[in-house]
Amino acid sequence: MKIGISTTDFPQTPADILYKKISGFGFSAMQLGFANLSESGFTQDGVYEIPKSIDTGLLKAAGAAERYGLEIAAVNGTFNMAHPDKSARVEGARRFGALAEAVPELGCKIITLCTGTRNTSRMWAPHADNAAPSAWADMTDTMLRLAEIAERHGLTLAIETEASNVIDTPEKTAKVLTETGSGSLGVIMDCANLFRRGEASRANMDGRIRQAFELFGDKVVLAHGKDIKESDGIEFCAAGEGIVNYRLFLQLLGEYGYGGDMILHGVYDEAKMPGALEFMRGQIDARGQA
Repeated sequence: MKIGISTTDFPQTPADILYKKISGFGFSAMQLGFANLSESGFTQDGVYEIPKSIDTGLLKAAGAAERYGLEIAAVNGTFNMAHPDKSARVEGARRFGALAEAVPELGCKIITLCTGTRNTSRMWAPHADNAAPSAWADMTDTMLRLAEIAERHGLTLAIETEASNVIDTPEKTAKVLTETGSGSLGVIMDCANLFRRGEASRANMDGRIRQAFELFGDKVVLAHGKDIKESDGIEFCAAGEGIVNYRLFLQLLGEYGYGGDMILHGVYDEAKMPGALEFMRGQIDARGQA
């Protein structure tokens, strides 16, 4: 299992500088957001994290990861799939189509998604209408459009439970897998994301992780190494600083046949990256010796 990091944990940076930094920390894989590369000339606006187009220069810059020994485990295809304005969802699908054409050139088969929110300012922010049937309908309609595109290009889509989005519980994650019935749809297992406000506690941890694996463990296509602190709210942190039981997490990944990478996420502070990497190496080594 390679240990990588999401480029979203860094500010927008020229590709060569970013890749050199990631490799220098000791990571061997990454989850790539094209918007994190200065070559994209793109500023995220809360609705789209996909540039309007992926030109030859941007694709070449992204592909420089190979020179630094970095595997691109997944590429972000995130936009607000539940935006109340249909034109925003249509534009997101158009951008996704261009992205899907480019991703195979990077030797990558996984595109990550955001299931969206009725909040129009930021796709990772909550909204009272996220539980409305109309929000679910708009999200699933968009997802089916993306699934058709992914199937044409031989790609896998990866969704995750996210407290601020329409899919905010493991049960809803399982529900959308059943309703769409698409073979191109898989899951990001991010144990820190399995909790809504008031639920993040050590007492709830192991049961929630086991429940998620029971619901969709065989659909996991990407593992995220993010952590969460015990609190009445939602306070994410670097791996090893919170309450996620990584020994159980890694054990269940093995039991369900996961053969991919572990992508750290939610670190943001570069000074903490070496410690998070060392922690994860220790957890993986301990699992291998068990």
